[in-house]
Amino acid sequence: MSKRRTKHELDERIQIVRQVLDKRKTIGATAKKHGVDERTLKSWIRKYQADGVDGL
Repeated sequence: MSKRRTKHELDERIQIVRQVLDKRKTIGATAKKHGVDERTLKSWIRKYQADGVDGL
């Protein structure tokens, strides 16, 4: 099984997700600002909401 590599470290992913959840920024604008695909950001948000930091 291969692991996917990400250019975004855990704390950066948390910060990006929190921008959407806390600050009510749009997913599209946040994804574009940080160079993340919208589908990836939506996935991070779902995982964070389900499992917290451990999900990311």
